[in-house]
Amino acid sequence: MGKPFSRRAGIVAGAASLIMMSLMFAAGSAPAVAASSAAASSAGSQATVSNLALQRLGSRNVTQLAATTRLTPVNRSTEKMLIGDTQNITRNSAGSSATLSPPTNFTVASPTNSKPGGSSSGTSGFAGITGAQQASANSAYDLEPPDQGLCSNGTYVMEVVNNAFEIYNVKNGGLAVPPTATTSLFGVPSENAGSFLSDPHCYYDAASGRWFVVELSIPNLFSTHVRASKSYELIAVSDSPDPTGSFTTFSIDSTDPSDAGCPCFGDYPMIGTDANGFYLTTNEFSIYKPNFNGVQLYAMSKQELVAAADGTGGAPTVVHFSALASPFPNETVGETYHLSPALVPNAGSFDNSNSGTEYFTMSDAFPVSSDLLAVYAMTNTASLANSNPAVQLSSTLVQLGQTYQFPEAGMAVPQKPYSSLNQVPLLQYVESQTGSSVPEGVLQADFDAVQETTYAGGNLYTELSTASSTTASVGTTSAQWYELAPSVSGAGSVLATLAHEGSVAVKGQSLLYPDLAVNSSGAGDMVFTLVGSSYYPSAAYIPFGSSGPSGKVQVAAAGAVPEDGFTCYAYYVGANYGGCRWGDFSGAIAVGSSVWMATEYAVTGQARDTFTNWGTYVFQAPAG
Repeated sequence: MGKPFSRRAGIVAGAASLIMMSLMFAAGSAPAVAASSAAASSAGSQATVSNLALQRLGSRNVTQLAATTRLTPVNRSTEKMLIGDTQNITRNSAGSSATLSPPTNFTVASPTNSKPGGSSSGTSGFAGITGAQQASANSAYDLEPPDQGLCSNGTYVMEVVNNAFEIYNVKNGGLAVPPTATTSLFGVPSENAGSFLSDPHCYYDAASGRWFVVELSIPNLFSTHVRASKSYELIAVSDSPDPTGSFTTFSIDSTDPSDAGCPCFGDYPMIGTDANGFYLTTNEFSIYKPNFNGVQLYAMSKQELVAAADGTGGAPTVVHFSALASPFPNETVGETYHLSPALVPNAGSFDNSNSGTEYFTMSDAFPVSSDLLAVYAMTNTASLANSNPAVQLSSTLVQLGQTYQFPEAGMAVPQKPYSSLNQVPLLQYVESQTGSSVPEGVLQADFDAVQETTYAGGNLYTELSTASSTTASVGTTSAQWYELAPSVSGAGSVLATLAHEGSVAVKGQSLLYPDLAVNSSGAGDMVFTLVGSSYYPSAAYIPFGSSGPSGKVQVAAAGAVPEDGFTCYAYYVGANYGGCRWGDFSGAIAVGSSVWMATEYAVTGQARDTFTNWGTYVFQAPAG
């Protein structure tokens, strides 16, 4: 392709050791469980389409799992450090010729009450999973970054962070299921056996009354005796609308041995649903080589998946789209990245036209700047219930009025300087071991790909981060948002226009990992981490109405100290790591007239452990 990708994953046993690993289309002609594939095309695009088997793993009651979980004390003698995977995209020097529009600056409201770290008025919530709790539930493995999944039906809220989950009962105002390992939920070996789980997402589907949790898995990745040779996408489906009961778990083999550089794994799995289907998208990287094979899209019948979870039916056929041709200019097959499937808000409606339609969005990740977004539509999704599905996938480009950009080598953002070394005990320890001064960490701002996509009121809403410079190694980021109006012809081809767009910035500060959630009326909130010269990493949001963001940025949980985790320091991760890992995504979902949100903030005192001080805050605020 001429554009190298690398993927890094490591386990750090001590100060000096770090293991690095580089890590309209039509379906319907293949048999129900086929290894064959065929190229199909529409509107000049191509893909490889095949049908896969969905493997049923078993059923587990999460309340019983939590009751039998053996928590490990976390301290300097027991803790081990595990680094989550991170992508490094070598972008080309090309980019949009459009001038980057200056972001719209918003002021930050002063905290008004005493939620964790100080919170804004109009919110209610609770301190979520911390690094220390996640480690305790997982044999004392500290893991950065804290990848954030969140879902709710208004009665319960499920939070999944890295490889731990918890369930909160909104009505009773307390934890129904305390932090528990996701390895036990999925029934796979723990980190002690070399397993690697990452990038969780969850979703409550009101139409089926079921909860869905997904996470990627690479068995034996950190085993000292067995070489990793397989990867899976894990799916857990609740057996009822009560998430404190049982879940049935499934897996999709994502190894793709016939693809270049494989065995491979599907990074950053994302969930989408419509009336008929359950959709999973990933980015395929080689486990050991620098190969990147683009987006992988898996589609299956939602009703059959639920029936399989209930034990009343067999596992559905999984339609697998790979080798997707890029819809963007000057890109080729395989140069697709981060296809975001649409979810609907808790009381939202699906698009039932063309025998069922699911939408997706994608930003152009390869040039350093772009003023284009892609919209995909999968039609005839009702056919997913057939033994030989006949869905169609088409795409179109939307010209934006504003340009998004990100440096070729990525960018880090500064945080508020510490006022005392007591605020950063890990930095203080590193200085004591090295005998030299150590700078405060900067936070990796990661990539500019679109994050979550919502289908509400007939339109698509999505968001991404954009950098202040294409060349600076340290700078600031802001959030951009887009409302797109899609339509699909009777022949199944998608068109889309730009309805509204805008940006959110706080002058001189950064907004990390935005997630915009709206209800069926288009009102909601955008959540993100606020950090910069004036703020320690803080959980924050801004109301979003029919005209876009309004009012002031609200701090839901103010960070009390700087980020002081082990990925901040060369002593643990090497001199060229690039800064503290800080999440890959936030979480948000509209439930009626409110929005449930979760993101990371920096914690102190008893809430932290030796090697991490990230925490999460889970809260609700009025929509708009």
